[in-house]
Amino acid sequence: MRLSKIRLSGFKSFVDTTPVPLGSGITAIVGPNGCGKSNIIDAVRWVMGERSAKHLRGGSMADVIFSGSGSRKPVGQASIELVFDNADGSLGGQYAGFSEIAIRRQVNRDGQSAYFLNGSRCRRRDITDVFLGTGLGPRSYSIIEQGTISRLIEARPEALRGYLEEAAGISLYKERRRETERRIRDTRENLERLDDMRAEVARQLDRLNDQARTAERYRQLKADERQCHAELTLLRIRQLEAEQADLQTQRADAETALEARLAEQRRCERGMESVRAEQTAASDHLNAVQAEYYELGSTLAALEQRIRHDQETLSQSRQALEQTRAAIAENDRALSDDRDERQTLTATIDTETPALAAADQALAEAEQTVATAGARLDEAREQRDAVGQEHAEAERRMQLEQTRIDQLEARVADQDRRLARIAEELDLQAGEDASADATDRADIEALVADREPLDARIAAADTQLAAAAEERQSLDARIDEQRSRLNACEARRESLQTLQDEALGRHDEMARWLQAQGLEGHRRLGDQLAVAPGWDMAVEWALERALEAVEAGDADPDTPQAGEVMLFSAVPGADAPPDSLAAKVAGPAAVTDLLARIRTADSRAEARGWLSRLAPGESVMTADGAWYGHGWRRLRATATDPEAGVVARSRAIEAVTAEIAGARHALDDLMSRREATDARSADAKADRQRAVEARQSLDQALAAARARQQAAIDQQRAQAEQRQRLMRERTELTESRDEARAAIDRAVAERDAARIQVQSARDRRIPLDEALDTARAGLERARAAAAAARDQRQAVALRLERAETARQSRDQAIARLAAQASELQQRADELQATIDALGDPDATRANERQSLLSRRAERESALEGARRRLDDQAAMLRQLDTERSLAEQAVRERRETRDGLRHREVEVEARLADRREQFAALPVDGDAIAGALPEDADESAYIAELERLAAAIDALGAINLAAIDEQATLAERKTYLDDQQADLSAALETLENAIQRIDRETRSRFRATFDEVNAGLQRLFPTLFGGGEAYLEMTEADLLETGVTLMARPPGKRISNIHLLSGGEKALAAVALVFAIFELNPAPFCMLDEVDAPLDEANVGRFCDLLRSLSDRVQFIVITHNKATMEAASHLAGVTMAEPGVSRLVAVDVEAAVEMTAGET
Repeated sequence: MRLSKIRLSGFKSFVDTTPVPLGSGITAIVGPNGCGKSNIIDAVRWVMGERSAKHLRGGSMADVIFSGSGSRKPVGQASIELVFDNADGSLGGQYAGFSEIAIRRQVNRDGQSAYFLNGSRCRRRDITDVFLGTGLGPRSYSIIEQGTISRLIEARPEALRGYLEEAAGISLYKERRRETERRIRDTRENLERLDDMRAEVARQLDRLNDQARTAERYRQLKADERQCHAELTLLRIRQLEAEQADLQTQRADAETALEARLAEQRRCERGMESVRAEQTAASDHLNAVQAEYYELGSTLAALEQRIRHDQETLSQSRQALEQTRAAIAENDRALSDDRDERQTLTATIDTETPALAAADQALAEAEQTVATAGARLDEAREQRDAVGQEHAEAERRMQLEQTRIDQLEARVADQDRRLARIAEELDLQAGEDASADATDRADIEALVADREPLDARIAAADTQLAAAAEERQSLDARIDEQRSRLNACEARRESLQTLQDEALGRHDEMARWLQAQGLEGHRRLGDQLAVAPGWDMAVEWALERALEAVEAGDADPDTPQAGEVMLFSAVPGADAPPDSLAAKVAGPAAVTDLLARIRTADSRAEARGWLSRLAPGESVMTADGAWYGHGWRRLRATATDPEAGVVARSRAIEAVTAEIAGARHALDDLMSRREATDARSADAKADRQRAVEARQSLDQALAAARARQQAAIDQQRAQAEQRQRLMRERTELTESRDEARAAIDRAVAERDAARIQVQSARDRRIPLDEALDTARAGLERARAAAAAARDQRQAVALRLERAETARQSRDQAIARLAAQASELQQRADELQATIDALGDPDATRANERQSLLSRRAERESALEGARRRLDDQAAMLRQLDTERSLAEQAVRERRETRDGLRHREVEVEARLADRREQFAALPVDGDAIAGALPEDADESAYIAELERLAAAIDALGAINLAAIDEQATLAERKTYLDDQQADLSAALETLENAIQRIDRETRSRFRATFDEVNAGLQRLFPTLFGGGEAYLEMTEADLLETGVTLMARPPGKRISNIHLLSGGEKALAAVALVFAIFELNPAPFCMLDEVDAPLDEANVGRFCDLLRSLSDRVQFIVITHNKATMEAASHLAGVTMAEPGVSRLVAVDVEAAVEMTAGET
């Protein structure tokens, strides 16, 4: 690869576009002083990335732009382009395929540079990477300008080492090492940030673990409660089933007893019929006996007897007729009552039958409505769940993008801080350069003597520095201790504030509601309490959720959509009773109102003694939280953490805040003292430095001044390199920051899109939630209507069944009474016929009286017997009638008992159906519970267990059910961060291993390069000097840190210090070193600016011979005034300034000119 052309435009004195063609071999650039020859070298250095205007012989980068002349106006920008011939592909890597490579740089008046590689915009680093390892660069050994020879010879060991590193190609490794070190720093910073994040996540995870355990305990208790409730429901179902079976048995027994009583009633009725038949037969027999009694007497007596008999018979018949007619009337009334009751029952049945059908229809419609409402509820729930899933997914993406934004913003902020630090360092170095130059010139111009005062000043300064160092060390230790204390206090306050915010309900949903009501930032009631010592826990327990109350003044905000909120006014509280809990608290009137009816006691015994004196609504509490009232008491476990309560935590926050303020004040005081110490130390150091510089002896004043000047120059060079590194880092950071900002913009766009989607899903979910609530309410109403319809139907069916049963009983009674009425009517007819037949016994039986009287005596006894039988039959009939009445009463009682049992059975069936429906609705495995339920289960034990579970759930307090999912998410993030930490640790180890490999390779290459350059120097130096010797020497054993010094002894001289060489000797020694480096790693070209100026004719000849010997491998561009050097060149380029201030170029090919001249001759 060789440099084939330089194209200049607007650069310094080259205002017009000026191409500088360069051939192989040696090209000499000649011209008078001040015509702009050195501007060509400046142009090459500038396009290779030089960023210091000072090294380009300017004050600022805009000074390289043509600033105008007497006849020319200034131009707006400068442009330099280097064209390389890479036909041999010597520039490998990604550029091996390019036969020509063009590198261009341009700058405008604003000082903004732009780089181009083969016409494409690129970074300065890309240009630097092209030349890494080639020996080319803005400060490399391939460009030897005016003054470089002396700087090379007088260079510090570290600077001379840099030339060897460039020759060895180590600059690429050093650049990689710097990049690796930067990555290690970034990785360690990332690890520190990651450790902070992991620590924060671990703290949050510890907190969420407790909440998750509480939530899991809550879920377990709720599951146990559901299990217990299901078992209790199943137990009650079994009890109802047993009660139903018992009622069915009792009803069957009642039916059996009713049938028995009906049978007894029928038996009595059949007995009465039989007795009436026997009574009729006995009456007939009595009549026959009486007839015989009257027939067997004398005629008169028989007739008289017959008359009396007929009269008695008539009287009995009339009496029997009256009894029979009375029985008929009673039977008719009973029959009429039964028929009226049957008609009433029939009307009832006729009314209840359509009512039952209507109830069945209403029940069917209600059940259909329940099914329809359930389907609507399921549909609404599915729609709401779908939108909820979409909302959750969008919210997850929004949180993910927000996390990316936070990380990128943290990265941008870190890069901004690093850029600011770099800018400060650059500004500081710029000021130091100017001050160093002024100080060096002052030291050279003014050397002051008198060593003794200077020694005293140095000793005094040393004493001051030692004291300042000791004091600063002590202050550093105290500052670190104070800073650790401050950090610990701030971390503790942040932890306490986080717990306080959670305890006072400062969550996102409530914050949004408060913001919507204009109450954002208003203080909570718990923040405005001053509690007497020892009563914190009692006050906090008594107020409970009231501690979260928000100060709202007289505002009347809207009701929150979810949860509850308590508001209070900051009105000072009135005087409270001295023995009340309100007297222990100083706060707003709301506190007095809430606590005024709670008395205080020093012990539980005293509290129990208060109970008899408490008014209704009053209670008493002890300092440890024991709370007593009429018929109740509440006990609470004593908190082990003294800062577990809101009030105690508020007091702790105030104490920690005061401690932080004190720590900050102490830290500021220590920092001020350290700054004062540093100022005194700096003053002492400056005074000592001035004394040391002034203490040099007068005979060595000039050498010492030059040494200091050279040290300052080296320092400036090092600072320039540092500035170059800082500016490279600034460019890289700026590009990285721009990329991060672009990524932030993209992430913000993604986050906003996700937020819009979240809002859209939330908006769509609101009507779906309302629809779900409406569907749920509709389902409940439908279920209630169905239950009412079911109860109505059961009531109607029960009434209908009772009416039908009663009508059947009345039908049987009506049939029985009708048959009995027919029998009684027949008997009445017979009696009436008898009465009609007897007529008047006295009139009809007068003649036969006598005969009847005689027969009467005979048949008297028979008559009496017949009469007794008839009386017995009547008595038996009356007995049977009484038994029948009792049987009828028993039938009615048994029927009522049966109907009552039937009604209770229907009620049990309804309750059983309701219990079964409740059990079916429970989210449990019914078969498993049925199999696990013991036979001897006790309902009271289950009720007690439910009460115990409810108390345990209440004891858990506020539950964060989302803590389980949050804990899982945070645990996943913790695992992710741990994996990142492991990855970063592995990456750090890899980078450190890479540093070690780079160091090994650097040592190996530097050692080999040093040996080869040293051998080349030992060979070339005698060639250039005609004898003598020169060699390189390392200053340290460490190959990574050692400097390199040049030792040279011209022939016939014994010089202990290279600075004592003459100018020509220094130039030749430098040329020997440069060419030794070139032999090892030849750069594509070498530019020499008047290097031969201090050489005599003999040395110039040897110099030119060396150039010719190397020109077949290295392209030389030489700026010279020496004729011998011009003769050695194969190409000449003349720079003229015919127009003042404007340089022009005239190029001549010497070989072509010689051939042309030879052809003309």
